[in-house]
Amino acid sequence: MKLYMKHILIILMLVFLASCAGKIIEVKNNELTDIKIEKLADKYKVAINYNYAVKPKVFYSKNPFKLTVITPGANVNSKLLNFKYSDDIISNVLVYKDNLGASLELTLAKDVHYQYDTKGNSLEITFTPIKVEEQEIGKSINYDLPNVEDIVIGNKLLNITNESSDNNILFSLKLNGIVRYDYGYLEYGYLYVDLFDVKSGLSKKIYRFNKGIIRYVKVGEYYPPQKVRVLFKLITPTTVFAAQDGTQLVITNDYSKLPKERKFLIAIDTISVKSFQSVIVKTTGRVNYTKKIINGNLMIIFNEDVTVLKRVKNIINFPETSPFKNLKVINYEGKTAILIIPNGFEVYANVENAPEGILISGSFEKFSKASVKFSKGLELLETKEEDKKVKKEDLITLNIKDMDVREAIKLIYFGRNKNLVFSNDVNGKATLFVKDIPFSKALDIILKENGLVKIEDDDLVWIITKNRYSQLKQEEIKKLKEKEAIKSVEPLITETLFVKYADASEFQSVIKSVLSPRGKLEINKKSNSFVITDIKSAIEQARRLLEELDKRTPQVTIEARIVEVFDTNNVNLGIQWGGNYNVNSTSVNFPNTITVNGNTGSTGIGGAGYVVNLPVGAPAGAIALSLGNLSRSFNLDVALSALESQNKVRTISSPRITTLDNQEAEIKSGGTAIIVPTGDNTETEEVDVGIKLKIKPHITSNNMIYLDIEVEKSSLGAVTANTATTEEKKAKTQVLLANGETTVIGGIYEDEKSEVNQGVPFLSKIPILGALFRAKNNTVTKRELLVFITPKIVE
Repeated sequence: MKLYMKHILIILMLVFLASCAGKIIEVKNNELTDIKIEKLADKYKVAINYNYAVKPKVFYSKNPFKLTVITPGANVNSKLLNFKYSDDIISNVLVYKDNLGASLELTLAKDVHYQYDTKGNSLEITFTPIKVEEQEIGKSINYDLPNVEDIVIGNKLLNITNESSDNNILFSLKLNGIVRYDYGYLEYGYLYVDLFDVKSGLSKKIYRFNKGIIRYVKVGEYYPPQKVRVLFKLITPTTVFAAQDGTQLVITNDYSKLPKERKFLIAIDTISVKSFQSVIVKTTGRVNYTKKIINGNLMIIFNEDVTVLKRVKNIINFPETSPFKNLKVINYEGKTAILIIPNGFEVYANVENAPEGILISGSFEKFSKASVKFSKGLELLETKEEDKKVKKEDLITLNIKDMDVREAIKLIYFGRNKNLVFSNDVNGKATLFVKDIPFSKALDIILKENGLVKIEDDDLVWIITKNRYSQLKQEEIKKLKEKEAIKSVEPLITETLFVKYADASEFQSVIKSVLSPRGKLEINKKSNSFVITDIKSAIEQARRLLEELDKRTPQVTIEARIVEVFDTNNVNLGIQWGGNYNVNSTSVNFPNTITVNGNTGSTGIGGAGYVVNLPVGAPAGAIALSLGNLSRSFNLDVALSALESQNKVRTISSPRITTLDNQEAEIKSGGTAIIVPTGDNTETEEVDVGIKLKIKPHITSNNMIYLDIEVEKSSLGAVTANTATTEEKKAKTQVLLANGETTVIGGIYEDEKSEVNQGVPFLSKIPILGALFRAKNNTVTKRELLVFITPKIVE
């Protein structure tokens, strides 16, 4: 019994110790427990509570306006995952947990002034929307006329050039004038560039690249409104910049590669719908501006130099029933500005960025949340009749009610060769009654109504919720932040990177751009190298970039065949004739004897002279005829001679030369004529004559060869006692050839015709008989120069 009781006591002690041990090792989870948002007049107060003493981090961004709170190592109470709040300033609140901890995002509709304070287990954030103080209406504003210029507006995309590397973007779009453009990221890895009021002149819609950070580029035309969208699929997203220099739009992540850009105000459009009025200010590229209320008037002042096109009206008057009275484009304190004078005291205005440009909306009533979203309606109102043409196969007619949203999207994509993937949390209903509208618009309506987002990659379409999309974005942001945090404590090392084929100073700015904020770079001129002190990953990135940049300049071998054709045709006809008449005695005293001789000093057949002596020198053929009587008192000699010669010559020269990319090569075939003047001026003059061929090659990114060609043929002309001249013929052109392709340059030719007639005066012009008194010499000469050029890239 005692043994039994002892066992019971031991068991009870073990249970007690186990329960105490459990209490000792128990650790409460660090957790975000409560969120409260309170609005006091125009001031907001956000209280965030935890179950432990916290040190959260607060971030503020302006594109879009967003307050983000990250609490490392904290969990989120499950009841807060569905926390919702929205009004005219706070458009959305998102609470979630990721590998960094608890996160809270407040998406804002306006820019705000904010401050925060951490006290023990709570964080308090207060913020106030930024306002502009209104003043008395009616006072005048001093201003000048704006800078005005007349330039060419582009309407066509002509060509694209990709010079990107594995880590850097360098892409250019060739246009036929300046254009309005916009750019940004649609989704992760998808960069877009929109060219407004532009059509595509490219032969292809998709361009794939085997090298560099750009995987492929798609080019599409859209309307309304008319625009070309160039969509880039990037292997790795990166910060990009864009700038337009005349007809060239450059997109790059290296700010130093951007051309100097001029901004232009190219149009001002106005639209009125019921009690609302809108003004769209269209500029080339994005332009930063400041909004002010001066003497009760709305002023939009551009922070950059903006030149106004000559065709833009600088004063626009509106009807008396409109919220705005008039608009003026002015020069205010040295800057281009838009001045809008209201039509009364109770006028409310809103200024925001839109795809069309800067959207200024006015009303006699305060804007509701729905009335501010005006840009989509403006696109439809702006549409021109010629822009309403849509491909028939892209139109859709739907009549559905309370259909499951997944089935509705499947119906829209039916027959469009797309693979659809839906996230697990995609749900909702779709009701749609539309006729002959683009399927993309019907899809956008369903997605917006159900809070969904479309991610498209080639033939794959992924439909997810906005919350899921935000989580994916945040995961990417957190990964980047983790990497940046690691870089701030990672040990520094020093390495030397040698430059082989160029001067190290040429790459200094590019290499420095990939270093971390802690990195240092120096150039050792003696060894032509970089001495870099930085974290290991940054040095490796600099090494890869240098390997991409420091390459042997490519060379081009140019094979030329120079063919000169010389064709001469010479026809000569000659005649000789003469005779004598001799009477030894007559029946009278005088004349008793008569002798008539055709004597020109030449002896013809039978020893008689020629009356007409027009022979051909060294004739190819001749025929002679001699006639006489038995008493030899009369003789007649006739000789015909002829010569026809043809001379066809073809001279071929086949020079070959190798030159560096973008370096001019010159080929010369000919000689130098030395002219020695007579008289006191004995200084000789050298004149180059012959054939000169100048070629400058450029290898494009797709291994085509662009050639700048100049051909010159010169010969010695007239030479006098003191001067000499040359006769020159030139041809200059630019061609784009594939590697090993041949082009021909012709058209450098001469055509010379010479006709020489000899004859006895007066007698040679007698019809028919005149042929006995004349000879002729006809010469036709033709010369032509042909140049065949074949460039080849030296591998």
